[in-house]
Amino acid sequence: MANFHEIIRFKKSYPDKVILLLGNHEASYLDRMYRATGFRPSIRDEVMLLLRVNAHLFQVAYQYRNYLWSHAGIHQGFFDLKIKPQISGSDQNLASTLDRLYHEKYYPIFEAGPERGGSSKNIGGPLWLDKSQVIAKPLKGFHQIVGHTPVNSIEQYQPYPSDPDTSVTFCDCLERGDGSFYELDPDEKE
Repeated sequence: MANFHEIIRFKKSYPDKVILLLGNHEASYLDRMYRATGFRPSIRDEVMLLLRVNAHLFQVAYQYRNYLWSHAGIHQGFFDLKIKPQISGSDQNLASTLDRLYHEKYYPIFEAGPERGGSSKNIGGPLWLDKSQVIAKPLKGFHQIVGHTPVNSIEQYQPYPSDPDTSVTFCDCLERGDGSFYELDPDEKE
């Protein structure tokens, strides 16, 4: 818990330089319907309080140009069916749409597909999408950077050879992988 408190303090100290992305593990403390592995009942109340009091510090996604960071990624079918119809003219970009929908408690943001123990009718939202699904049909026109699925080392996919603006990078390799750190400069000229 000390680490979680430190992270929140760090975000408060550098609000414009630190982005805290929500994932399925945080969601599991906010609602029992979304339990993830590793859920610890002994810290439930404290984590839930920290998340609720500091809800304004967390985001579902962060976007810079066509680079999109989220916990688990966005599937093209999920976007077409469940997000696109919800886009508001006041949303600045896709990340702001996802964040707004999260704060409005729009259920699909939290949905898990069958690969992650959810309904066979679901694809999986940005907190629970399975790696196989985001690779199979990533959101076109975006370079997605995601965690959620531990990998041995940084993995990058560009599934459509004729589309250089669509890619997925998996970067959760700190705890179970080789500890690689993914550094990205979206302004760097190729």
